[in-house]
Amino acid sequence: MGNFQKNPFVSVVIPALNEEKFLPKALESLRKQDYKNFEIIVVDNNSTDKTAEIAKSFGAKVVFEKNKGVGFARQTGFLAAQGEIIATTDADTILPKNWLSEIVKRFQEDENLSAFGGLWNLYSGTLFAKFVVKHFIFLVWELDKFFSGGWSLPGCNMAVKKADFLKVGGFNVNIKLGEDADLSQKLKSVGKVVLDPNFRVQTSGRRFKDGLFWALFTYAPNGLYRMFFKKHKFQKLPSIRTEKPGFKRIVLPLTLVLIILITSFYPKDYILAKKVIRNKKVIKTINLMKKGASKMIINHGKMIINHDRK
Repeated sequence: MGNFQKNPFVSVVIPALNEEKFLPKALESLRKQDYKNFEIIVVDNNSTDKTAEIAKSFGAKVVFEKNKGVGFARQTGFLAAQGEIIATTDADTILPKNWLSEIVKRFQEDENLSAFGGLWNLYSGTLFAKFVVKHFIFLVWELDKFFSGGWSLPGCNMAVKKADFLKVGGFNVNIKLGEDADLSQKLKSVGKVVLDPNFRVQTSGRRFKDGLFWALFTYAPNGLYRMFFKKHKFQKLPSIRTEKPGFKRIVLPLTLVLIILITSFYPKDYILAKKVIRNKKVIKTINLMKKGASKMIINHGKMIINHDRK
């Protein structure tokens, strides 16, 4: 495995917090890379499960970062890297066989390249989320490029020159979301930042397990705020360690069904009922029915009493 190289040209950094369920797939995909001159660094960000043990079993170098947060974890891993090129991905991501060879090729072809990356597809999650991410996620990055003035690379699929990383001061460890985008924008000052939308990895759809709407509701506000106001906000994110859908998955569909039913039947029936009730003929008929019913009850009562007397 690449981690046994004494002088690796590439270092792969994976931040991980309680990722024992997902990490093996990521490390197995690195084992199958067609490029071999690399090391693997897994940053244990205070895990309480077997994350560190699993990483070591795959031959990865494990470094510990006590401060929780992906910014802290990536920064620690990047500073520990020996390679000239540092690639980074997430613990729940599966990499294509040529991931590293393509990264190396891009940097060798352009000496002015500071950072290179691509996008992702989902290997789990709802079918709708998979479809939208595969065919439309690039539009989000185009929008971000327009407002940010350059590409923002996702942390699950990006690589940088270590020298340039050090020049700009590395990651902003004070933000819990968007540290990858922030670094990308800083690297524009020292070189090219390139995103290839066709260069993709496969990542877990656990953030989309309850549907596309809830994922966008959780993660989009920070991205939009960063694009339009150049600030990072909405930093409190849920810790998701399973791909099993929760109750939220059925909340939105049920809500939509109820809205459709109410708007389809309630208003017109309600209005019609009001008109019918206010109609004088109907009111007269109802009153007659009430009197008739009263007489029937009284007569029925008399029959019972007479029957008992006999």
